[in-house]
Amino acid sequence: MKSLKITCTEKYVLLDQAFEFDFPVNYTEFEQLTQEQFATQVFDQDVLIISDLDINETILKNNPNLKLVALCSTGFNHVNMPLLRQHGIQVCNIRGYAGDAVAEHAFTFMIYLIKNFGQQLQGILEDKWSTGDSSFHLAAPMRELKGKTLTIIGKGEIGLSLAQKAEAFGMHVLFSERKGATTCREGYVSFETAIQTADIVSLHCELNQQTRHLIDASVLKMMKPNSLLINVGRGGLVDANAIVAAIESGELAGYAADVLDQEPPPVDHPLLNLHKQHANVLITGHIAWGTDEAQQRLFLTIQDNINKNMQGIEQNLV
Repeated sequence: MKSLKITCTEKYVLLDQAFEFDFPVNYTEFEQLTQEQFATQVFDQDVLIISDLDINETILKNNPNLKLVALCSTGFNHVNMPLLRQHGIQVCNIRGYAGDAVAEHAFTFMIYLIKNFGQQLQGILEDKWSTGDSSFHLAAPMRELKGKTLTIIGKGEIGLSLAQKAEAFGMHVLFSERKGATTCREGYVSFETAIQTADIVSLHCELNQQTRHLIDASVLKMMKPNSLLINVGRGGLVDANAIVAAIESGELAGYAADVLDQEPPPVDHPLLNLHKQHANVLITGHIAWGTDEAQQRLFLTIQDNINKNMQGIEQNLV
């Protein structure tokens, strides 16, 4: 095999270690290119490793020999797949590298909210314990996971991993059927029943036209009093304004998310403001996937994807 030209455009999202390819390469990497820099500095590549950058007509014109786009993520909704398919370019993504990491993050969210840690910690920071107000903790009632019903929307690797962890804590787990489905598959309950029964709802499904704003004001009104909502899927699965209204009215007892509908979000994003104003809201910055172990698996999967696909062995193509 002749030497292949490979460029990594956003190395900052990956571990600081070198790729090991199974064939001769002319390898270039950039810490973090802007879209404009991408269009003016990267030419004649066979393989592009990208995270968030867009492969548009300009990039394709600059790289007429492009054969493979290796994504640093599972999601590919930011990729113009019709354009790449039109040009016969393969795209591979990362699968199975962070299921347990993201499920653990969701589980941590559940514990944080049901134990009311936000308000408990705020009491400590305000010296309420130290100043003798021994009843401050009673204003933030804590509950137990055991015996609670967890509804999981999305029965993929992450949803199944979360279910296993929840059942180990004595929770009753339901998997929700698709919203609006006229039949119910084995192993699922109807969307309405799943929402109405749940003490905690956790979102793990794809974002598409059918699931955008899956959780809106009407669904929030269906949920039980004192119920909690977790989102480690995609920010667009929820209507942010509806979440704000439900928290401020007390209709929803708590909300935690690792994703927002704009990333990076503006500083005045309604859910960031909500996080700053309410102890029963917790937002983390799309970090659920980023454990040390998951990052190592991600790096090795990118490497293996390129090695396999460039030698004619299809792997993780989308």
